Amino acid sequence: MNKVRALVVLGVLAYLSGCATSPAELSPELQSELNKPLYCEGEENCRIVWERATFFVNNNAGFKLQVHNDTVIQTYNPSENSPRLAFSISKEPLGNGRYQIWTKAWCANIFGCQPNQYEAIAMAKKYMRSGNR
Repeated sequence: MNKVRALVVLGVLAYLSGCATSPAELSPELQSELNKPLYCEGEENCRIVWERATFFVNNNAGFKLQVHNDTVIQTYNPSENSPRLAFSISKEPLGNGRYQIWTKAWCANIFGCQPNQYEAIAMAKKYMRSGNR
């Protein structure tokens, strides 16, 4: 009887794990944005990108900012089993006033994040790049 119960539980978990969204489920536009590296160059451009990053995280993260400085924007980590998103955005110096912007989003729920973390990263990059939501 315990073997049957274990198989049922494994079957349900396997079925439910299909609820978690993958990057392959994004629209072609968002998939392109997700895969495209984000750079800023020069003081003015990098300031605007960083202000947009701050605005995006403040309005889309499920948790408050923990760190905010010239190189890192990071929320508190997600609470246990939470589908809400935490964010970390960092600015890597490449030299000559050029930076690569790295964006991460995650949650602590095995069934997926709300909203989808890959869509949120793509939307963040799109907003930082263009100012368009």
